[in-house]
Amino acid sequence: MSQGYRVMLLLVTVLTVPRLGYPQSIRISYGGTSGYNVPIWVTQEAGLFKKHGLNGELIMISGASQSMQAMIAGETQVANTTGSASINARIQGADTLIVATSYDLIPYGFVVHKDIREPADLKGKRIAISRFGGVTELAVKLAVEKFGLNVKDVSMIQAGADAQRIPAVASGAVAASVLAPPGLFAAANQGLRVLADLSDLGAKYPTSSFFVIRPYAVQNRPTLKKFLMALTEGLHIYVNDGEFSMRVMRKYTKLTDPEIASKTQDYYAKKTLLVPLNDPEAIKNAMPTDKATGRKPEEFYDNSIIQELVKEGFVENLKKKTK
Repeated sequence: MSQGYRVMLLLVTVLTVPRLGYPQSIRISYGGTSGYNVPIWVTQEAGLFKKHGLNGELIMISGASQSMQAMIAGETQVANTTGSASINARIQGADTLIVATSYDLIPYGFVVHKDIREPADLKGKRIAISRFGGVTELAVKLAVEKFGLNVKDVSMIQAGADAQRIPAVASGAVAASVLAPPGLFAAANQGLRVLADLSDLGAKYPTSSFFVIRPYAVQNRPTLKKFLMALTEGLHIYVNDGEFSMRVMRKYTKLTDPEIASKTQDYYAKKTLLVPLNDPEAIKNAMPTDKATGRKPEEFYDNSIIQELVKEGFVENLKKKTK
């Protein structure tokens, strides 16, 4: 690890030591408005951070590198993003650690322009992804393989968030993209056709993960445990109280279509993890094959706090309360 990283990590440790007698403040970044972000919004809006003795603050930061920079600078303590962000950062020398994953499938639909009638029509065409190295790139690769094509048959381009990719497909600037709800349903309402729903493939991937800097986890384990208690309770509310979850979703995404909100809630809730343990297979699928040679998935995550909550009966009590 570089000297610069060591200095910054020392600052993180100093800045995040709890002050006795005060609720510990914790700032959590999230990466966008896709439906798999809703559980952390529900956790905040339900007052669960406060319930568990924390002053929680949510901050939207688009882009994995920006999230990482904010954490290294001590501006945030937890990031809710795809697991690949933490994995890639660790491979590059940052001491990151995934402590929970609430959704470990690939929740993307492969949507195409009206001129694309069948998979063979994609040959030689451009497909928009959010960024290279993330889940949208993997989703395209899986879809292309499912269609019986070679990845070399298409060209992937970085095109940013849903708000940029949907118009690009609709206008024909690109032939296709992969979108997660609610963007997926919004695109379908605009006449874009869905060739495949990748969540049906069952491929494991840490789509919605929570990571920290390891020194923070060591120095502030009680605070991190409170955060994970709040999150786990938030997951139970998210899955079991659809009306509340949809109200929260509409607040954060500015969705005005109740049908899209309902479809998005149904899509994610049935496959969201109530016990947000990291799956080694999902972590492995997020590891870049060209850079992670010889490394094991267990290097990138820590399930110990969630396992403590299960062992102590916290999760079982939540199940009883939300039945």
